[in-house]
Amino acid sequence: MTSDRTRKAITSIRSTLAVYQRRRVPGAADLTRRAREALA
Repeated sequence: MTSDRTRKAITSIRSTLAVYQRRRVPGAADLTRRAREALA
């Protein structure tokens, strides 16, 4: 269901989210989970 463009966008965002999680940014874990669900 996910388009190729969306998939690329999510992939590029995930590296940023990883940094956010290391910095303990609130909501980062939830966003990461959403991104993973969107890719599934």
